[in-house]
Amino acid sequence: MSLYRTILKRAWDNTWQHKYLWFFGLFAALLGNGGELELIFRNYDGQARDVLFPTWQRFAETGIFNGSALSNIANLARTEPYTLFLALTTLFIIVLLVMFILWLTIISQVAIVHNTAKIKHDKEHDFKDGVMQGIKNFWPVLGFNLIIKLISAVLLFLIGLPIFFGFVKTTFTINLTYVLMFIIFIPISLVLSFVFKFAIVHTVVKGQKFLESIKSGFELFKKNWLVSMEMAILLFFINFLTGIALLMMFLILAVPLLFAILMFSKLFAFINFWLFIMSAIILLLLMVVFVGSMLSTFQISAWTHLFMELVGKGGVSKLVRVFGKEK
Repeated sequence: MSLYRTILKRAWDNTWQHKYLWFFGLFAALLGNGGELELIFRNYDGQARDVLFPTWQRFAETGIFNGSALSNIANLARTEPYTLFLALTTLFIIVLLVMFILWLTIISQVAIVHNTAKIKHDKEHDFKDGVMQGIKNFWPVLGFNLIIKLISAVLLFLIGLPIFFGFVKTTFTINLTYVLMFIIFIPISLVLSFVFKFAIVHTVVKGQKFLESIKSGFELFKKNWLVSMEMAILLFFINFLTGIALLMMFLILAVPLLFAILMFSKLFAFINFWLFIMSAIILLLLMVVFVGSMLSTFQISAWTHLFMELVGKGGVSKLVRVFGKEK
């Protein structure tokens, strides 16, 4: 059996046989299920300015950077202190909730990596063990995720400066700059993604320190860059096909659901009609969450198995096996 088929089969067996990992997969999915190649297609709408600065522009439009923002808060404190207190309390609760979800996300990523390695070596593992390892490795893994996000954001910002400040104005120059962004940004982001993915496993499985893990991750990627790319392509198409299958399932279920809605609209009151619609929507959302958690668990498990295979026995690219001397 080929390298990739072995890894994908083991990852699927882990995902299906150890369903408690789906809980971790639910939160780990917040890191993104699209895989490395999603970087190429994310936010593409033909408008370079919107691609480069969507978040910053929306954030600036809130007016938080206006000089009058602080004075408005001061006026609100004098005239309506209770309203300001409620607003600040709500903001504080939202920040705490976001921080808790971030904590769960990192914990879940570490738990899947750690328990996958335990499963491969037939060692005892459980939900609690995954959480404890997640807590133990929280800060370095959080650091890895933040660094790659920060570097990607800085690269996008620097490459997009000519467009943002209007140094390039014609359609041709804007499109040329957009192509340049792809040529520079995508390869660097892909390399960083692979390096830090392997660095996370080095930290969790091998117990290496932060900088040592980054160095080891880079060395492992440098020796197996083609294998890494082929695995990313495989996982990308698995994501794509899963999305298509989910869409087809929605379309198949839409017909009987629509028929049922029409029937219930005649038999029951208006409020029951909308209650039925909301129930159908919730059911569809639960399906998305269920599939997303499984897919996230499967992907992280696949990368962990690839790491252990490359570190243990090594691996040979499919292209090398087909066109090279290796068989």
